[in-house]
Amino acid sequence: MLGIAKKEWKMSRSIEDYLKGIYSLQKKNEYSNKKLAEYLNISPASVSEMIKKLVNDKYLTIDKKNIRLTEKGNAFALNVIRKHRVWEVFLFEKLGYEKEEVHKEAEILEHVTSDKLLQKLEEFLFYPTECPHGKPIFYNLEDFDEKNIMKLSEVNEGDEVVILRMEENKELFNYLTELNINLKEKYVVNKKDPFEGPIYLQNEEEIKAVAFKATEMIEVYKI
Repeated sequence: MLGIAKKEWKMSRSIEDYLKGIYSLQKKNEYSNKKLAEYLNISPASVSEMIKKLVNDKYLTIDKKNIRLTEKGNAFALNVIRKHRVWEVFLFEKLGYEKEEVHKEAEILEHVTSDKLLQKLEEFLFYPTECPHGKPIFYNLEDFDEKNIMKLSEVNEGDEVVILRMEENKELFNYLTELNINLKEKYVVNKKDPFEGPIYLQNEEEIKAVAFKATEMIEVYKI
């Protein structure tokens, strides 16, 4: 039984690598069986055999020798890439890996990541939009309610929020740097002064007063 499970895992990983490779090469307009063999470091004969299996399993279609990902294959490839890039963010931001080190580790982790773990990672990292190398992360935001995105000026006392993004403004950047307020940090709205007074944000360490004008330039996600 263990041998069968191991064989199935290897096949699943192989399919993931193939679909990711096909997607990546086609995005660069560089796809050919030979290029895919080089990408995966395997023989062209192995590629031809697997292509037939992927067509039979509805991941690919072949039209006049042109290979295309089906909707199923495209979604599968994007999900693997999503896992890879989210892991790269985690390794870089949370574990202190260098940018040059994260790819190799993510190549392993992407194959052993369940959808539930991926969702937890995305939530923990607060839905990063790109990996450390600047490549976009595609993910399903079903649990990310856009109605909860608002300006910091619109929050109420007691709300728990995460700093989502801010306007590109040098003065604002310097002001928030002085307050030590950063993206993806979580705060509770401790107090909101009337008549456009400051809004007080509290974390585990301290309470920070943020000028109302600045709060109009900051977007948060209400948890």
